Amino acid sequence: MIYFKHIKKLYFIFSRRLNWSLMFVLIIGQTAVTYLFFELAGEISLTHHPLTFFYYNMVVISTVGFGDYSPTSDAGKFIVAFWQIPSGLIVFASFIGKVTQFFLNISRKNMNGSNNFSHFDDHILLLCWDPHSTLQIIDLILGDKKRTERQILLCVTDEMNNPFANNVDVSFARLRTFSDKKELERIALSKAARIIIDGKSDDETLSIALSIATFAAKDANIAANFFDKTKADLLKMHCPHIECSVDNSAKMMVRSMQDPGSSQVTEQLLSTLYGATLYCLKVPKLDIPISFDHLFTQFKSKYTIILIGFSHFKNGDKINLNPDLSEFINTADYLHYIGHERIHINEIDWKNISKSSII
Repeated sequence: MIYFKHIKKLYFIFSRRLNWSLMFVLIIGQTAVTYLFFELAGEISLTHHPLTFFYYNMVVISTVGFGDYSPTSDAGKFIVAFWQIPSGLIVFASFIGKVTQFFLNISRKNMNGSNNFSHFDDHILLLCWDPHSTLQIIDLILGDKKRTERQILLCVTDEMNNPFANNVDVSFARLRTFSDKKELERIALSKAARIIIDGKSDDETLSIALSIATFAAKDANIAANFFDKTKADLLKMHCPHIECSVDNSAKMMVRSMQDPGSSQVTEQLLSTLYGATLYCLKVPKLDIPISFDHLFTQFKSKYTIILIGFSHFKNGDKINLNPDLSEFINTADYLHYIGHERIHINEIDWKNISKSSII
């Protein structure tokens, strides 16, 4: 009993207090000392080849005991009984405990949101949590079948566990505050390509947006959701590059009353889960401007998408919906179109479209 108590105590010390470097030193040390003892004991059959000895030692210390190799001398048997098995059990059990603890720590960090995501790049940040809207947002992001495969990182300050533990597309981080620079570095804010801010209140959304605006990448697409237009306008004054959406339930009710079916059209245009959806793409470098009339015709006939407007600004400011057919589209304009799936910029034959516009 005393013997096993000592082993248990040593196991606790080795598995919980030793780092990985010392753990591997311990493994190598046990193997080297055992090899030396067998060499001195003349156990040539066990030590004549390093691979044979490594295999034999692993079989013994893991308690598998195949029996295909074993010492033949009394000294060899003494080494096995009083050194190899006791030391091997401690080392092997400690290693298994260390590996188990490693994966348990990963699982715990995944659940409690304490992982470090500073290595993330070109990802999507979803700031704040709502049991209804957050689930819908993630479904809509993943519903875009031709989306760029970006990892989604849900960031919250609530006392909660990971609600997407079984979803490989969504990671989880729990922050102390969105105003702490170190916390923002932990979620790789400066490298995020897309950021959605959806606070429980307009004040929370405004506060978070102002906190992260300085540290976010200049070319990141940032969207913030508000219920009060005055709060959205206030954010636009300080951060004009952030696109603010305002709750439009009142407008939608009036449109549905005046033009039946408007709510269904709007819902489908905004949803990536079914039917034609509203998308946007940035025009690459063009040799010459292309008329809206020509681009509309080419897009519809060749790519089965409907061009509905364009803007000179990424956030849609001064958007020109249903423009005159004589309007011209230029390099770096943002095109808004309706299609059954997203079309990427390299899928469009811009060169031939430009040539055909001259003819």
